[in-house]
Amino acid sequence: MKNPFIIIAALLAVVLTACTSSEIALPKTENAESVIYVSHLKENALTALNLSTGSQEKVSLPFTFSSIVEMEPGIIMASVKEEESLYEINTMENTITEFMDIEEGVLELLYDKDNKLLYTLYGKSSKLQVIDLEKKEVVQVANVGEYPSKMIKDGERIFVLAAGSGEVYIMDTHKYEISHSFSVNERPEGLHFDGKYIWIGGHGATGEINEKVFAYDPQTGEEILAKETGLMPIQISQIADTSSIYVLSHGDHSLTKLNKDTYEVEKKINVADNPSYMIANGSNLYVSSLDGDEVTVLDQDSLDIIEEYEVSNGPFLLFKGGDGE
Repeated sequence: MKNPFIIIAALLAVVLTACTSSEIALPKTENAESVIYVSHLKENALTALNLSTGSQEKVSLPFTFSSIVEMEPGIIMASVKEEESLYEINTMENTITEFMDIEEGVLELLYDKDNKLLYTLYGKSSKLQVIDLEKKEVVQVANVGEYPSKMIKDGERIFVLAAGSGEVYIMDTHKYEISHSFSVNERPEGLHFDGKYIWIGGHGATGEINEKVFAYDPQTGEEILAKETGLMPIQISQIADTSSIYVLSHGDHSLTKLNKDTYEVEKKINVADNPSYMIANGSNLYVSSLDGDEVTVLDQDSLDIIEEYEVSNGPFLLFKGGDGE
C-alpha cells in the first residue's frame, strides 16, 4: 500500500499549484508611478520601463496580449487572441490574474464604465459580445462583418470596424441590435469618432498604397473628407474632445497632428520604424515602434520628442503603471 502521507503531500502540491498557476507577477519596480508597461510581439514578455531612469525589468509570459483596456486607474483588462481567457492586470498589486473564461479569438476590448460592461470583438466568429463583469457572463451577442478589429463607443452607439469586409457597423446599446452598416475604404484600419465624423485609415486596395484618413457620415455612410496624413495610417486618436486628432502611420513611420476644427495638418514628424501603438498620459504621448524597437515620448502640443527608449523584441501595447495617474 502506498504511503498515505506521500499521497496527501502530492495532492496538496497539485492544489497549491492550481491556486497559483493563474497568477503572474509583474516586473518589479522601484517607483510604479514613473513606469510604463510594454508588451511585446516578437517574444512573450512584458517590460516595465522606468521613465525617470530608463531602466527596464522584464518578465516572461506564456502568451502575447492582443488587446488591453483600462477599467479604472491601475486596473487593466487584457485579452489573448489564442486563449479562452481574459486577464486582469493590477499595477498596484503587481499581478496578472486570470479573470474569466471566454471564447478564443478576441481582437479588441472596450469598457463601459457606467454599466460595468465589457465589449469583446471576435475575429474568427465575426461577432461582438457583451459581458457583465460583475456576473462574469455573456449577456448579449451581435453578429457583424468579417474580422471585426476595432470599436468605439459614443453615448448609446457602438461603432465596429469589420476590417475583413471593409464595413462599419453601428449598434444600439439599449437594444443590442445593429441599426445599420456601410462600406468604407479598402483594407481599413484604425477607427475614431470625433463627435461628427467616423474616421478610418488603412492600407489601401491591393496593389495601391493609402496615405489618407477618411471621414464618413455615421448616419448615411457617405465619405465626407479625405485627408493626406501618412503612409498606411493604422491608429487615429484624440486625447479629449477638445484636443487635436493624432494619426499614427506605420508605412512611413510618422505621427501626424490634425486640427480638430479644420482637419488640416498642423504638424507631421517621423518616429522609429513601424509605429504600432499610441497612448497619452498627462501632457505626453507615448508611441511604440515594432520594428524600430523603441518607445518614444512626445509632447502632445508641439510633437517634440522628449525621450527615446530602446526596447528590444517588438514593443507593442502600452499601459501606465501605478494608479494610472
